[in-house]
Amino acid sequence: MALERIVTTGIIQGNTIVLDQKVPLPEGSPVILTVTPRESDRELMFYAQLETEGLVSLPRPVPEEIYPPEPLVVSGKPLSQIIVEERR
Repeated sequence: MALERIVTTGIIQGNTIVLDQKVPLPEGSPVILTVTPRESDRELMFYAQLETEGLVSLPRPVPEEIYPPEPLVVSGKPLSQIIVEERR
C-alpha cells in the first residue's frame, strides 16, 4: 500500500501526537511528520517572540475574579444636571 500523503490534524501531548482521525496505516508504522502550527497559534508564537526580544509588550488577560463594580444608586438629582446648573 503506497500512500503519497495523509493530511490530518492533532494535538501534541508530551512526545506523542494524538491525531483527530484514524489513518489507514498499521500500528507502529514508521512515518515522516511535518508539524505546522495553526494560523492562530502561529500568530501567537510570533507575538510571543517579539515580546521575548523586548520589541512589544503584550496585554495580560484580566483575572476572572476582577469584575466591573456595580453602579451605586444614589438619591437626588443626576450629577450631569448638577454640573449644568453650577455652570450657569
